[in-house]
Amino acid sequence: MSEQEQEHEYAFHPADLVEYAMDKPIGAARAALTIGLECADVYPDIIIAELVGNMELNQRFLKRLTVALRKNPKKIIGEMPARIQTTQLERGLGL
Repeated sequence: MSEQEQEHEYAFHPADLVEYAMDKPIGAARAALTIGLECADVYPDIIIAELVGNMELNQRFLKRLTVALRKNPKKIIGEMPARIQTTQLERGLGL
């Protein structure tokens, strides 16, 4: 691949994947979160547990997550609701 082609190649950002899955069925959102949060400082299953049957609530939550990912895809815990921060801390401590 030439240098010019590399300059135009798309750079993956985890927030892009989460944004794409916002209005998709819950399974797609779960898959996107699993992939998009691989390098984040919170376990993907803790975030996935926040998803509910109400798509409107999910979209608000995923929008908040997307903003956090855009700020720093590896440090999102500080932008998450207190219950997620608590669950992450408890798991990190082995409780």
